[in-house]
Amino acid sequence: MAGADTGGSESHSAGRGRRPGPPRGRHLVLAAAHTQFGEHGYQGTTIRGIAAAAGVDPKLVHYYYGTKAELFTAVIAETFSTRGLPDILAEQVNDGHGSVGIRYVNTVLTALEHSDMGPAFIGLVRNIGTHEESRQIFLNFVSRELISKLAPRLDADRPETRVSVAGSQMLGFVIARYVLRVPHVAEMSIAEAANAIGPTMDRYIVGDIAWGGQNGAAPPP
Repeated sequence: MAGADTGGSESHSAGRGRRPGPPRGRHLVLAAAHTQFGEHGYQGTTIRGIAAAAGVDPKLVHYYYGTKAELFTAVIAETFSTRGLPDILAEQVNDGHGSVGIRYVNTVLTALEHSDMGPAFIGLVRNIGTHEESRQIFLNFVSRELISKLAPRLDADRPETRVSVAGSQMLGFVIARYVLRVPHVAEMSIAEAANAIGPTMDRYIVGDIAWGGQNGAAPPP
Protein backbone atom coordinates (compact mmCIF):
# COMPACT_ATOMS: atom_id res chain seq x y z
CA MET A 1 0.00 0.00 0.00
CA ALA A 2 1.84 3.07 -1.21
CA GLY A 3 1.94 5.95 1.22
CA ALA A 4 0.87 3.86 4.23
CA ASP A 5 4.31 3.79 5.80
CA THR A 6 4.49 6.79 8.08
CA GLY A 7 6.18 7.33 11.36
CA GLY A 8 9.28 5.53 10.18
CA SER A 9 7.87 2.12 11.03
CA GLU A 10 8.68 0.63 7.62
CA SER A 11 11.79 0.95 5.54
CA HIS A 12 12.17 0.10 1.88
CA SER A 13 15.11 -1.00 -0.19
CA ALA A 14 16.28 1.03 -3.15
CA GLY A 15 13.97 -0.98 -5.38
CA ARG A 16 10.26 -1.49 -5.12
CA GLY A 17 8.57 -3.55 -2.48
CA ARG A 18 8.97 -4.24 1.22
CA ARG A 19 12.28 -5.44 2.60
CA PRO A 20 12.31 -9.22 3.19
CA GLY A 21 11.67 -10.43 6.72
CA PRO A 22 9.00 -9.63 9.33
CA PRO A 23 8.00 -5.96 8.96
CA ARG A 24 8.69 -3.89 12.03
CA GLY A 25 5.44 -1.99 11.61
CA ARG A 26 3.38 -5.15 12.10
CA HIS A 27 5.01 -5.79 15.46
CA LEU A 28 4.58 -2.17 16.53
CA VAL A 29 0.87 -2.31 15.72
CA LEU A 30 0.36 -5.62 17.53
CA ALA A 31 2.17 -4.38 20.64
CA ALA A 32 0.20 -1.13 20.66
CA ALA A 33 -3.08 -3.00 20.17
CA HIS A 34 -2.23 -5.28 23.08
CA THR A 35 -1.76 -2.27 25.34
CA GLN A 36 -4.80 -0.37 24.08
CA PHE A 37 -7.20 -3.30 24.29
CA GLY A 38 -5.83 -4.21 27.71
CA GLU A 39 -6.35 -0.69 29.04
CA HIS A 40 -9.62 0.28 27.34
CA GLY A 41 -11.31 -2.98 26.37
CA TYR A 42 -12.64 -3.72 22.92
CA GLN A 43 -15.38 -1.10 22.85
CA GLY A 44 -13.17 1.68 24.20
CA THR A 45 -10.31 1.09 21.77
CA THR A 46 -10.09 2.73 18.36
CA ILE A 47 -7.92 2.11 15.32
CA ARG A 48 -6.72 5.72 15.53
CA GLY A 49 -5.72 5.22 19.14
CA ILE A 50 -3.77 2.08 18.27
CA ALA A 51 -2.09 3.84 15.36
CA ALA A 52 -1.12 6.79 17.54
CA ALA A 53 0.34 4.48 20.19
CA ALA A 54 2.30 2.61 17.52
CA GLY A 55 3.46 5.80 15.83
CA VAL A 56 2.05 4.82 12.43
CA ASP A 57 -0.65 5.93 10.04
CA PRO A 58 -4.09 4.34 10.75
CA LYS A 59 -4.03 2.99 7.18
CA LEU A 60 -1.09 0.80 8.13
CA VAL A 61 -3.16 -0.81 10.91
CA HIS A 62 -5.86 -1.72 8.41
CA TYR A 63 -3.24 -2.85 5.90
CA TYR A 64 -1.75 -5.39 8.30
CA TYR A 65 -4.77 -6.52 10.32
CA GLY A 66 -7.93 -5.42 8.54
CA THR A 67 -10.69 -4.41 10.93
CA LYS A 68 -10.55 -3.71 14.64
CA ALA A 69 -12.31 -7.02 15.22
CA GLU A 70 -9.66 -8.92 13.27
CA LEU A 71 -6.89 -7.15 15.16
CA PHE A 72 -8.52 -7.99 18.49
CA THR A 73 -8.68 -11.64 17.43
CA ALA A 74 -4.97 -11.55 16.54
CA VAL A 75 -4.07 -10.08 19.93
CA ILE A 76 -6.12 -12.66 21.83
CA ALA A 77 -4.61 -15.47 19.76
CA GLU A 78 -1.10 -14.19 20.48
CA THR A 79 -1.89 -13.96 24.20
CA PHE A 80 -2.73 -17.66 24.36
CA SER A 81 -0.11 -18.88 21.87
CA THR A 82 2.74 -17.24 23.77
CA ARG A 83 1.69 -19.35 26.74
CA GLY A 84 2.09 -22.52 24.69
CA LEU A 85 -1.55 -23.51 24.20
CA PRO A 86 -1.04 -25.23 20.81
CA ASP A 87 1.97 -27.15 22.14
CA ILE A 88 0.02 -28.32 25.16
CA LEU A 89 -2.58 -29.98 22.96
CA ALA A 90 0.11 -31.50 20.74
CA GLU A 91 2.02 -33.12 23.60
CA GLN A 92 -0.94 -35.11 24.94
CA VAL A 93 1.18 -36.71 27.67
CA ASN A 94 1.46 -36.61 31.41
CA ASP A 95 5.09 -35.65 32.00
CA GLY A 96 4.86 -34.79 35.67
CA HIS A 97 3.27 -31.39 35.05
CA GLY A 98 -0.26 -32.70 34.85
CA SER A 99 -2.40 -34.13 32.08
CA VAL A 100 -3.15 -32.25 28.88
CA GLY A 101 -6.55 -31.24 30.30
CA ILE A 102 -5.06 -29.90 33.52
CA ARG A 103 -2.41 -27.93 31.66
CA TYR A 104 -5.01 -26.62 29.19
CA VAL A 105 -7.25 -25.28 31.96
CA ASN A 106 -4.29 -23.89 33.88
CA THR A 107 -2.99 -22.09 30.78
CA VAL A 108 -6.33 -20.50 29.90
CA LEU A 109 -7.08 -19.33 33.44
CA THR A 110 -3.56 -18.02 33.94
CA ALA A 111 -3.83 -16.03 30.71
CA LEU A 112 -7.14 -14.54 31.85
CA GLU A 113 -5.93 -13.66 35.34
CA HIS A 114 -2.31 -12.74 34.75
CA SER A 115 -2.17 -10.96 31.41
CA ASP A 116 -3.18 -7.46 30.37
CA MET A 117 -5.65 -8.92 27.87
CA GLY A 118 -7.55 -10.97 30.44
CA PRO A 119 -10.11 -8.27 31.33
CA ALA A 120 -10.68 -7.43 27.65
CA PHE A 121 -11.34 -11.07 26.77
CA ILE A 122 -13.66 -11.53 29.76
CA GLY A 123 -15.48 -8.36 28.69
CA LEU A 124 -15.96 -9.90 25.26
CA VAL A 125 -17.36 -13.09 26.81
CA ARG A 126 -19.70 -11.02 28.97
CA ASN A 127 -21.22 -9.42 25.87
CA ILE A 128 -21.57 -12.42 23.54
CA GLY A 129 -25.19 -13.01 24.49
CA THR A 130 -26.39 -9.45 23.83
CA HIS A 131 -23.89 -7.85 21.45
CA GLU A 132 -23.77 -9.22 17.90
CA GLU A 133 -20.28 -7.90 17.11
CA SER A 134 -18.88 -9.52 20.25
CA ARG A 135 -20.56 -12.80 19.33
CA GLN A 136 -19.06 -12.73 15.84
CA ILE A 137 -15.59 -11.92 17.17
CA PHE A 138 -15.78 -14.82 19.59
CA LEU A 139 -17.03 -17.24 16.92
CA ASN A 140 -14.28 -16.15 14.54
CA PHE A 141 -11.71 -16.67 17.27
CA VAL A 142 -13.04 -20.15 17.99
CA SER A 143 -13.17 -21.10 14.32
CA ARG A 144 -9.93 -19.57 13.04
CA GLU A 145 -7.67 -19.66 16.07
CA LEU A 146 -8.85 -22.73 17.97
CA ILE A 147 -10.54 -25.27 15.72
CA SER A 148 -8.49 -24.67 12.56
CA LYS A 149 -5.13 -24.42 14.35
CA LEU A 150 -5.48 -26.76 17.33
CA ALA A 151 -7.50 -29.60 15.85
CA PRO A 152 -4.75 -30.64 13.40
CA ARG A 153 -2.42 -31.11 16.36
CA LEU A 154 -4.64 -33.72 18.00
CA ASP A 155 -3.84 -37.36 17.36
CA ALA A 156 -7.41 -38.50 17.90
CA ASP A 157 -10.61 -39.16 16.04
CA ARG A 158 -12.89 -36.23 15.19
CA PRO A 159 -10.39 -33.60 16.37
CA GLU A 160 -12.51 -30.60 15.33
CA THR A 161 -15.42 -31.85 17.42
CA ARG A 162 -13.12 -32.55 20.36
CA VAL A 163 -11.67 -29.04 20.31
CA SER A 164 -15.17 -27.55 20.02
CA VAL A 165 -16.55 -29.56 22.93
CA ALA A 166 -13.53 -28.84 25.13
CA GLY A 167 -13.80 -25.16 24.28
CA SER A 168 -17.50 -25.18 25.18
CA GLN A 169 -16.68 -26.71 28.56
CA MET A 170 -14.00 -24.06 29.08
CA LEU A 171 -16.35 -21.25 28.06
CA GLY A 172 -18.96 -22.41 30.55
CA PHE A 173 -16.42 -22.41 33.34
CA VAL A 174 -15.12 -18.97 32.34
CA ILE A 175 -18.66 -17.55 32.40
CA ALA A 176 -19.39 -19.15 35.78
CA ARG A 177 -16.11 -17.96 37.29
CA TYR A 178 -15.67 -14.46 35.88
CA VAL A 179 -19.08 -13.28 34.66
CA LEU A 180 -21.61 -14.85 37.01
CA ARG A 181 -19.13 -15.16 39.88
CA VAL A 182 -20.73 -18.42 41.00
CA PRO A 183 -19.89 -19.08 44.67
CA HIS A 184 -17.08 -21.58 45.24
CA VAL A 185 -16.26 -21.61 41.52
CA ALA A 186 -15.09 -17.98 41.69
CA GLU A 187 -13.11 -18.63 44.85
CA MET A 188 -11.17 -21.66 43.59
CA SER A 189 -7.49 -21.19 42.93
CA ILE A 190 -6.29 -21.78 39.39
CA ALA A 191 -4.62 -25.02 40.50
CA GLU A 192 -7.82 -26.24 42.17
CA ALA A 193 -9.88 -25.43 39.11
CA ALA A 194 -7.41 -27.12 36.76
CA ASN A 195 -7.27 -30.27 38.88
CA ALA A 196 -11.06 -30.35 39.22
CA ILE A 197 -12.08 -30.05 35.57
CA GLY A 198 -8.84 -31.05 33.84
CA PRO A 199 -9.65 -34.79 33.85
CA THR A 200 -12.97 -34.06 32.17
CA MET A 201 -11.12 -32.04 29.54
CA ASP A 202 -8.78 -35.01 29.05
CA ARG A 203 -11.70 -37.13 27.98
CA TYR A 204 -12.90 -34.51 25.50
CA ILE A 205 -9.44 -33.93 24.06
CA VAL A 206 -7.82 -37.37 23.93
CA GLY A 207 -10.12 -39.86 25.70
CA ASP A 208 -12.47 -42.51 24.44
CA ILE A 209 -15.81 -41.03 23.40
CA ALA A 210 -18.83 -43.08 22.35
CA TRP A 211 -20.01 -40.87 19.52
CA GLY A 212 -23.15 -42.90 18.93
CA GLY A 213 -24.48 -44.58 15.83
CA GLN A 214 -25.60 -43.15 12.55
CA ASN A 215 -27.78 -40.03 12.77
CA GLY A 216 -26.90 -39.68 16.44
CA ALA A 217 -28.58 -42.92 17.52
CA ALA A 218 -27.22 -44.57 20.62
CA PRO A 219 -24.83 -47.47 19.96
CA PRO A 220 -26.28 -50.95 20.47
CA PRO A 221 -25.79 -52.49 23.95
